Amino acid sequence: MDLTDPEFTLTWPREVFITEATSMMRAERERRSFHADYAFLLEEAFAGSVPATEYSARKGMLDWTGDARSTWPSSFESAQDDVPVVSELVRRADELRTPATRRPYFSRRNSSSHREEEHSTSEPDWAAAKDRFSTFIARWQASGYFGEEYPDGCVDPNDELEVGLVEKLADLYGQQPPPLSYPEADRWGDDEFCDLVELLHDIAARPRNRYYHEYSQCGYHYSNHALRTGQMLYRIRVNELLDATNLPFRLATEGEDIGRLVTITDDARADLLLRAVEQPTRQLTDQVSHAIALYRSRQSTREDKVSAIRELMAVLEPDRYTVLKGTPAEKDNESLFQIANKYAIRHNKDSELRDYSIAFLDWMFWAALAMVQLCKELKASKRPITVSDREC
Repeated sequence: MDLTDPEFTLTWPREVFITEATSMMRAERERRSFHADYAFLLEEAFAGSVPATEYSARKGMLDWTGDARSTWPSSFESAQDDVPVVSELVRRADELRTPATRRPYFSRRNSSSHREEEHSTSEPDWAAAKDRFSTFIARWQASGYFGEEYPDGCVDPNDELEVGLVEKLADLYGQQPPPLSYPEADRWGDDEFCDLVELLHDIAARPRNRYYHEYSQCGYHYSNHALRTGQMLYRIRVNELLDATNLPFRLATEGEDIGRLVTITDDARADLLLRAVEQPTRQLTDQVSHAIALYRSRQSTREDKVSAIRELMAVLEPDRYTVLKGTPAEKDNESLFQIANKYAIRHNKDSELRDYSIAFLDWMFWAALAMVQLCKELKASKRPITVSDREC
């Protein structure tokens, strides 16, 4: 296959295609009752029709002969899974083009106004975000991406099923949720909008099969929904929408608060969040994840930020006299604990200082998180080399 052909340009992010394709192949091997619709997958994930057409042709030849080696090119013999085209696309995924690799158009390459616009700080556009999200919801519903909880309409509906679906959403939300559509999207309050973004994340699921309902040209109906892929793609698409409208939140992509709106930060600190949460034990991972979730929540209060710092100091406590002893960070670590003790963060005594700003708490959080990451790296560097390490 010529992967430089524009037909093979991914419309999905590369990691989503790899995740979904491998998950479908694994599910088909492990579940006798599941038959994956790979042509449907390729139609969704690629810009052109050639990948799906190529798969259908080769699969049809395989079904007719019953012999993969007699009909496939030799490159397929070494593929990880016996699925024509799909397995090779997964294996060669790094060669696939994505929208992110496409060069910008003329005006954005050459116009100084566009360059200045990219570097300017714009105000959040809530109205535009709500309008785009309303359109996004309608498109995803029509494509079967909200599963049984919020399906596309049918010309021959089941009234009992429709009532049950409303009840399911209310049970998930804890009360009657905000309306999922308005004639004018800006009628959503800001908090209602944010709640809907999170609520629909939890039911987003990619359909892996479909059938065409011919009655009155009703259209496609979908089944075998995959939450993991649907939620993964939902987070990417909605975060793109939030970025384009300058809202200061993103759906968390990992950790305890995955799928919840969190405040954004710069790339360097975002990278620290990702690295620091990867701890050597489950307990430490849970502690650091909980601290991060408390700190970056969209609704984080002053006390939440204090609690987040307190949790990180608890993670650091066992290491302060062992891992950091004799290192250049020893004095910094002692200073950090002195500040935490003096400013009513660790012990909360009446004699401690309390009159400090949120900016101070932000600085304390990032300093403590950086120290947690430093301790992890120092411990890893001192860990004895094992047989498994040598084999790696």
